[in-house]
Amino acid sequence: MKNYASLLHFKSYFIEIVLPTWISSAFDDVTGQFMEGLQIDGSADPSGIVRTRTAARVVYVFAHATALGVAPQGSLQKAERAFANLSATSRIGTQTQGFPRSISYRTGAVVDSERDLYDHACVLLALTWLAQATGKATYRNQIDDTITAMDDMLTAPHGGWAEDSLGTIPRRQNPHMHCFESFLALAEAYAAPAHIARASELYGLFRSRFFDEATNTLREYFGPAWEIGDIYGSGRIEPGHMAEWVWLIGRYVKWSGRDLSSLTAKILDNTLSVGRQAGTPFLIDETSVDGIPTKQSRRLWPQAELIKAYITQARLTGNSDYLEHAEQLTAALLETYLAHTPRGTWRDCFDLNGRSIATSIPASSLYHLWTVVCELIQLDRR
Repeated sequence: MKNYASLLHFKSYFIEIVLPTWISSAFDDVTGQFMEGLQIDGSADPSGIVRTRTAARVVYVFAHATALGVAPQGSLQKAERAFANLSATSRIGTQTQGFPRSISYRTGAVVDSERDLYDHACVLLALTWLAQATGKATYRNQIDDTITAMDDMLTAPHGGWAEDSLGTIPRRQNPHMHCFESFLALAEAYAAPAHIARASELYGLFRSRFFDEATNTLREYFGPAWEIGDIYGSGRIEPGHMAEWVWLIGRYVKWSGRDLSSLTAKILDNTLSVGRQAGTPFLIDETSVDGIPTKQSRRLWPQAELIKAYITQARLTGNSDYLEHAEQLTAALLETYLAHTPRGTWRDCFDLNGRSIATSIPASSLYHLWTVVCELIQLDRR
């Protein structure tokens, strides 16, 4: 990776500056929990409320960083403490399984008690890496318990799971994509046939329901039987998720036994066709199937997913042009989203005129940036 200065700089910057900033500034030492994010000036979020998905993702980041030997000292202890406190809320009232959507970490009270598929996908990912970072059997047991809870609480017809314990419509591909991510992580960690089978089922759902062959786009919103229609908002496309599927399918190749590079190339090409803002290397947050912006913004996380898609396609095809694209996008990221901010943080959102419109520094973006670093670490080790 010596010829890719921006990629190298981003990796070292994240490990040396970003991780230490977030383990110190975004962890509440009194209550033992990670925050939803930081205020725009880099100070602590005063709300005291955190979503399960956010807390679980930050736990994941520091557990994975520990396993790879790049975490700041004391990170794993804080991650374990945060997850223990999150787990303490996972059995409330008359419901006996699953994690609530959000909690007040200052009081220990549940803020939103509904069980949500997205949250459980993030919990699974956190548990997978806690188990690997610590070697503790208790986390392996919690993985099994969480999968059982998902199957019991969120069962739904026509494949996949329900959106949440309310059976909310529209159904979305996004939580299923993150379940795919978590079962891939489990397969990579343990090579258990059950986990590989789950990942394969979710890939099948992608091919049969989520990916629209007629338009080469990823549909986001569906009816109860995975049907598309204007009533469900099915015409709205998120290019960042298309890029994210390129990354995940690239990981699934190992388990599929097939060359899927032509599929990922098709997805990536159309990601850029419908989603890249003209005159920039950046993806727009949301467009129509025809590439007309339906949101006048571009957040940080889709750019991180596009970098990963480029790196994935370079690995699958051996074409170094994709690494050049990743290098150019990372250079632009360093000059915009990661510039003129409090130390170790970011400007999370710009409008399409290039003006920062971020009002906070969300911790959720830490996860997206970290997964880029993971790809760069793998590149270094090849």
